[in-house]
Amino acid sequence: IQEADLVLFLVDAKTGALPQDKDLARSVRKINSKIALVANKIDDPRQLALAGMPEMYGLGIGEAHAISAVTGRGAGDLLDAIYEQLARQNRPPQAIETEESLRLVIMGRPNVGKSSLMNSILGEERVIVSAIPHTTREPQDTTFEWQDKKVTLVDTAGMRKRAKIERGIEEAGIERNREALMKADIALLVLDANEGPLGQDQFLAGLLKNAGRGVILVANKWDLVEDKKTWTSDSFEFEIRRAFPFLAWAPIIFISAKTGQRAEKVLDLAFTIQQERDRQIAYNALQKLLKTAITRHKPVPYSGPKAPRIYDVVQIGVKPPTFEISVVGDKIGIHESWIRFLEHQLREKFGFHGTPIMIKARNIAATSIKGADNKKKIKLEKAKHPWARKRRPIGRKGGRY
Repeated sequence: IQEADLVLFLVDAKTGALPQDKDLARSVRKINSKIALVANKIDDPRQLALAGMPEMYGLGIGEAHAISAVTGRGAGDLLDAIYEQLARQNRPPQAIETEESLRLVIMGRPNVGKSSLMNSILGEERVIVSAIPHTTREPQDTTFEWQDKKVTLVDTAGMRKRAKIERGIEEAGIERNREALMKADIALLVLDANEGPLGQDQFLAGLLKNAGRGVILVANKWDLVEDKKTWTSDSFEFEIRRAFPFLAWAPIIFISAKTGQRAEKVLDLAFTIQQERDRQIAYNALQKLLKTAITRHKPVPYSGPKAPRIYDVVQIGVKPPTFEISVVGDKIGIHESWIRFLEHQLREKFGFHGTPIMIKARNIAATSIKGADNKKKIKLEKAKHPWARKRRPIGRKGGRY
């Protein structure tokens, strides 16, 4: 309230200004004197008189602006009044910044330290931190600059098991978490190092995998782990890998949000992963890799005895890196195990650390590549024919043909 250029004090016009409204208005006036009174729920023009009731003036804020948030009535007039008041304060509208920032969404079970991690990265108390679960009710965005780069951190509400989610505010907050995830570039899955990965952590990990975003597994509260040895982190990492085998490509970092231990390294890792998400591989390099992969492990059909013939592989997108393989034949499919094998080959050759890889298969008719194959065949036959030998110049040994 103190940092605001203007405070909109909202009152229910149907109930009028209640005693608690007067107490709150008195407190707000002591913090910031720039206040605009707004009387809401005036859905019918015949109710405009409610905004001028004596108790509204008793709040000590001034004349109320009558609006209806449901129908939008009076919202334009309120916006004009806001512009005028800000102009008098020499606070004109600012241009919209078009520069994109790296969006990091922090997700995890309740009370694993998501808000503490956000405060630790920011270096200040921007988010309420409490030992009571569900202190954060909905995603909170904070944009800042780090090493001349813009970053947006999104703190989300803790996600419990579906059976324990309460209807209302918590349920709406969980839905907004999913929306925040789909808008993010990289997701930080925060785990409690003292408890290890639990069932709800596995559910959230599966949610992140299917979202197609970069993922960092953050083991928080590392300072509270007792009797740490040189192999303690390796043991905990083994547990995580066993619980999330489908996130084997996601890096793990051990931090303490409370003490700030390795908290800033999360940002270093996030920018590295973003570069991996933007990586593009040349067509020729992909063909060489495909040839090697087929030699090592022949493609397995989805059904039927005939092995599929793969014509080529191309990269068709980034964020995440997306590849498409062309399979000759209309009704021939490739088994998912070979797709995973090809993904492993791509990671082994090109990296893609911390980002999922999407591989799609499309079927092409044999006639579409028949012409190209015939040209290759004719070229090979000509090379084998004795008349196709290179003509020797006149005057050299052996004469000419």
